[in-house]
Amino acid sequence: MKPNFRWKIDCPGTMEEEARPGSRRRMGSSATQDQETSSCSSPSLSSPSPLREFSEKMVKDHMCSHNTKFEIQRTRKSSRSRTWRESWRPEWCISLGFMLMLCILSRVTMGALEASPRGDVASFGGEDTLFAARRLSSVTEPELIVNDSNDGPVFISEPSTKEVKATERTTEGSPCGGGRGHQVKIKYSSSIVENEYIVAFKGYYRQEARERFIEAALNDSDVVRWEVMPRNNPASDYPSDFDVVQIQELRKNDGLDALKDHPAVKRVTAQRMVIRHLHFVNDTNEDTSTDLWDEILFANISETADGFMVYNISEAQQEDGLHKEEGMDEDDTAEVDMEYEVLGEEYDKEKVKDEDDSPCSGKDCPPRVEREAVWPASRPFRRSSLTLGTAFWQTTGRHSSRRLLRAIPRQITSTLQADVLWSMGITGAGVKVAVFDTGLSKSHPHFKRIKERTNWTNEKTLDDGLGHGTFVAGVIASSGKTCLGFAPDAELHIYRVFTNNQVSYTSWFLDAFNYAILKKVDVLNLSIGGPDFMDHPFVDKVWELTANRVIMVSAIGNDGPLYGTLNNPADQMDVIGVGGINFEDQIARFSSRGMTTWELPQGYGRVKPDIVTYGSLVQGSSMEGKCRQLSGTSVASPVVAGAVTLLASGVLHRGGIINPASMKQALMASARRLPGVNMFEQGHGKLDLVKAYQVLSKYKPQASLSPSYIDLTECQYMWPYCTQPLYHGAMPTIVNVTILNGMGVSGRIIEKPIWHPYTPQFGQHLNIAFTYSEVLWPWSGHLAVWITVADSGKDWEGFARGHISVTVESPPEEGETQPRTSHVKLPVKAKVIPTPPRHKRVLWDQFHNLRYPPGYFPRDNLRMTNDPLDWNADHIHTNFKDMYQHLRNSGYYVEVLGSPFTCFDASKYGTLMIVDPEEEYFPEEVTKLRRDVENGLSVIVFADWYNVSVMKKVKFYDENTKQLWMPVTGGSNIPALNYLLASWGISLSDGVYEGDYTLGDRDMYYATGTSLAQFPQEGTVIRKNLNDYAKEMLEAETESVPDIPILGLLQTRSAAAENMIDGGQSHNGRLVVYGDSNCLDNSHMQKDCFWMLDALLEFTTTGHLAGVFTSNAGAPVPPTTDLPTKMENSNLHKHSKVVEHTLGMEQMRPLPDCPSLIPVTPQPLNVSNKNLNIHVGLKLLSQPEIVAAVKMAPVDVHPLPLDGHKSGQESPAGSSNAGGSVGSLPYSPDRVPAFAVLSVLMMVLLVCYWYRSRHRPKRRRNKFRNVVMAAINGRLPSV
Repeated sequence: MKPNFRWKIDCPGTMEEEARPGSRRRMGSSATQDQETSSCSSPSLSSPSPLREFSEKMVKDHMCSHNTKFEIQRTRKSSRSRTWRESWRPEWCISLGFMLMLCILSRVTMGALEASPRGDVASFGGEDTLFAARRLSSVTEPELIVNDSNDGPVFISEPSTKEVKATERTTEGSPCGGGRGHQVKIKYSSSIVENEYIVAFKGYYRQEARERFIEAALNDSDVVRWEVMPRNNPASDYPSDFDVVQIQELRKNDGLDALKDHPAVKRVTAQRMVIRHLHFVNDTNEDTSTDLWDEILFANISETADGFMVYNISEAQQEDGLHKEEGMDEDDTAEVDMEYEVLGEEYDKEKVKDEDDSPCSGKDCPPRVEREAVWPASRPFRRSSLTLGTAFWQTTGRHSSRRLLRAIPRQITSTLQADVLWSMGITGAGVKVAVFDTGLSKSHPHFKRIKERTNWTNEKTLDDGLGHGTFVAGVIASSGKTCLGFAPDAELHIYRVFTNNQVSYTSWFLDAFNYAILKKVDVLNLSIGGPDFMDHPFVDKVWELTANRVIMVSAIGNDGPLYGTLNNPADQMDVIGVGGINFEDQIARFSSRGMTTWELPQGYGRVKPDIVTYGSLVQGSSMEGKCRQLSGTSVASPVVAGAVTLLASGVLHRGGIINPASMKQALMASARRLPGVNMFEQGHGKLDLVKAYQVLSKYKPQASLSPSYIDLTECQYMWPYCTQPLYHGAMPTIVNVTILNGMGVSGRIIEKPIWHPYTPQFGQHLNIAFTYSEVLWPWSGHLAVWITVADSGKDWEGFARGHISVTVESPPEEGETQPRTSHVKLPVKAKVIPTPPRHKRVLWDQFHNLRYPPGYFPRDNLRMTNDPLDWNADHIHTNFKDMYQHLRNSGYYVEVLGSPFTCFDASKYGTLMIVDPEEEYFPEEVTKLRRDVENGLSVIVFADWYNVSVMKKVKFYDENTKQLWMPVTGGSNIPALNYLLASWGISLSDGVYEGDYTLGDRDMYYATGTSLAQFPQEGTVIRKNLNDYAKEMLEAETESVPDIPILGLLQTRSAAAENMIDGGQSHNGRLVVYGDSNCLDNSHMQKDCFWMLDALLEFTTTGHLAGVFTSNAGAPVPPTTDLPTKMENSNLHKHSKVVEHTLGMEQMRPLPDCPSLIPVTPQPLNVSNKNLNIHVGLKLLSQPEIVAAVKMAPVDVHPLPLDGHKSGQESPAGSSNAGGSVGSLPYSPDRVPAFAVLSVLMMVLLVCYWYRSRHRPKRRRNKFRNVVMAAINGRLPSV
């Protein structure tokens, strides 16, 4: 987290930065980089120098000299062959010219055959025909009255004279492309507003009816005062399905319970405030900014009177941190001009200097807000990954290091070949696209079709005071010369949902969403996001939007390269989630990765993002009417939204066929897969606009699957499935497939899915079970495929294949009498091996891991204050991805346990890993684990800090709402772990320790972990000197504590005396306890401890204790009774699967049943698939054969009306269709007539030439001999 100030460097090298507490729902979901096309450029990159001018002159002279020599040689060659060329027969020239004309005509003919006829929009019922069948899905009450008019009142207010605008320096058509890059970082904070609640109803009602419902519910309660908050926005005159109520009650939750019990009320949730903060920093090629700022902040930490931590950063340290962050030399920063901004007010350099130099130090002095930042605001969501600048994760292997990308202006519409559709008259006309952002100026020169601007905030302005909304709208529909949007003729509906202070509320979004439904918006871009997929009112309203045929496009997030960092609502099945790539087709480092985490712990995540597109250094409109460049998934999202708008306008004549599902199907089916990138990074691949239009032009309503096949052997795309083969007795491998239903908003799977094993290809060795959505709504559902190995494959090794058939049914549409049905096939391929030995099998405990949402579970590393939430799911395929890959490379087989300890057979596993648990344990689990260890199961525990005083210290304090958020538990639930390990005399303390130490010849880092409170004397204990970080946090004093017990290794007691067999090997298991898990966690890791994990696994599986442990063994830890206790008034029971709160007391829930899935009865087929890749040939049922995009020379793009010129880029070599869902045969039936005509004409020409040559005089044949002689003498003429 950076100090709360703003600073700026004037051009050259313009730079701005601002840092404030961050948030949940991120506007822009953005790590955006701002690269402005300036007429001046940074001296460090593009300023001329004598050496550079001399080098350019030398290159130019060399090229001129080379060209002169080339001309002389060419003249000599020409003179040698002039006689031969003069005698060249004119018949050949005529023939070649004729053949060339035929080729051109054939190409034109093929293009005409492939292009679908597009009728006039007006002849098909106008712009609303595409989305004709609409309804409000939640209409259930007879009192509901819906005004479906398009001419509702619009709230237009005069712009405020105090409007604050973000500084931009841009020029149009900049002649220099070497200006220094800028990165716009966006942070968000989300908090609950005190005493304000969103009351959601089961239907849409007028204001009077809603107030009667609330009054009736609260009459008999102990509420002192309640008030329905007024909503002055365009939706206030329409029926609504929610109200915002302010309640003051005597007894806690009495009024809320009364509201929830009312039959017309659907849900009551807290009102949320969302704050966004923009930060402008220079692009760098180093990834060190976060660590440098953390060093500065924690070196200057202090405490306020009320017990909260603040940071006192000196100007010298600010400059030092910046210089290191940018990699500048001292001379580069000599002319830095600082400008501070506090809460939207700008202060010039002289004013700040005067304040800094003033001797005032008493109470009368104004607070220096710019120098302090309160320990972080409620739920700050600024990730460390957002500080990565323009660095990208080189997953394709083409580059091995990060580098500074040059600021080359890129016309995104040309790159994606939008001009191909423009030349066909497709420009976005007839489609309504909504932009939910920071507003847009009415007089902006880049926009000619702003249909409506609405304000949903508490500010009296409709204009954009920040520039983000202008940029997003420009990418979609700008008509500016140098930064064209995709659909310049589309109707723009601007929804201003963020203030100039970057504040928004959930209720503002809900009202705006309702208004978008009433206005029958077709496409909606939402460049915001956050990890809170349990914000029920928001999620429900998104479902309702898509159910009303609104195609929603949303940014997937900027929390990469960590896995499990998807943002909501982009992670929903019905929303098109967009990730970002750079112009070299590499996944951007800032782009969030899958999988989704909704389904954990018992299930498995879905594939997201859906597609990726360019999100780095994309040009768009600035507030001044010029162009600028930004980067981030908030940029990639409007790129796809603009493409969707353009595609929808091209198929208006097809009526209601286009919907959220069919559009997503077309984008997925036509996407180009990036080589060497897995599906949780790229989804189905890179957006291909031209192919998507070809798919949509012949689309027929149908169901499809994502992914479209299951190949557990295909690396890298099918990572992590391809990294571990199947074997008998393993935990089920779960593949969560998304069903997209393009036939209707609702549907269902009929006759259950069927498994068809291929007998010749050993499919009978696989057992398949299913869980799936009973109702597919809206437009989608899930199909979870559980794969295990049958008893027949216990000792078999090979590849098993088959396919799953699914039939989806939807109600008939208007004018139809029969239900719509679609049959889908899901190919399956898996590698099966014999069951590995017990000591090589590791079981990962997922059941006892909890994370945000729904509760405040703090980070395991307390020094990472920039993002204190633990929200990456603690799964081996998310933030423990590198540890999993290391174990696989070491020969271990890792399985995931998503149920209690009572649900696995311990005799099959050598080691159980319990890492960073937050959940409680059932008594039955404690008893079973004790018995399992006696029977040979070993346990490795990686714990984390737990201290009640520290937990109270890191509570969230929000200055706007004065609310405190208390953690549910610490980094780990130490009292629960002590309960689990008590039978062996092992306990952990409430100490919090941090520091570097050495183990053997390895440097290690202990990141705010705990210590051993007691450990059996016969065990081995490792002690190290560490810092007491709890004292540092609570008392602001640093103290080094010697001999802290951090690691204990134990062979259970009965093994030493009673069960010694086979050379001293024991039947009893072993226990290992280490107090810090950060060395395994990608989200916190500073120094990994994978080598130590290998040594610990060697001890638990073989009993061999490595010398690095014996040589560093310390004194035993004596027993103690002073153990950590649970925090009073903890809310763990609200989020726990183990404990609950009943009658004011915490008690255990009933032990849940173990998951038991019965495999379906297979229906074998005596067939085989000879294709090596099972996805070959898969495609949408109605999809036309796709031709490769034609490479066209780039030309200058002119403002519309278009002149038909085309420009674009050819897809990179090696790319292929995403997921194999698109067939790409070399010829299609439409091309056969053209090629047949061409072939016949060529044959006629050859016959004519042969016939004419038969009657030539013999003397002319001597010419051929002359040519042969010339070739022999080395004088072959050039043609």
